[in-house]
Amino acid sequence: MAVNRKSDRRVIVAILMGIAALAYASFQATFHLRVEMPQDFVEDSRSLPAQNRAQEEKLARAYWQCARSIQWRYGYGHRLPDDPPPEFLVTAQDVGTAASDIGGRARYWRQLQRMWYLPDNWEKTYTFDLPSLTRSLQSGGARLELWLRRVTRSSW
Repeated sequence: MAVNRKSDRRVIVAILMGIAALAYASFQATFHLRVEMPQDFVEDSRSLPAQNRAQEEKLARAYWQCARSIQWRYGYGHRLPDDPPPEFLVTAQDVGTAASDIGGRARYWRQLQRMWYLPDNWEKTYTFDLPSLTRSLQSGGARLELWLRRVTRSSW
């Protein structure tokens, strides 16, 4: 009778550990740019008159929003291309006549390239990700199969 209880506990512990491993594998960290634009993103506009400084900040905020919309395309820690993608564009509705300033677009793309790798500009969240769980199970299954083939010295 004592042996059965001991083996029952081991089975329960093994099942709980398996459930814990599956739960761990199903949550994935995701990174996204912070909603608030970092102060350093605005080009140094202290030498500009107050009205121009306000316009420059508005332009920077619009480009930060563009960066937030394309962040999924590149992802945290990945290299941004040298040239801005077509989606990195502000409209006259967003910033008025400054939208047609090609130099401003290039300037804020370079600024984004500098800011992209700074961890303080990103937020990390954990989400339940069923495809991630599926990939983990497939990877674990493949490893188990390789281990079993080595142990049994079989090529099934």
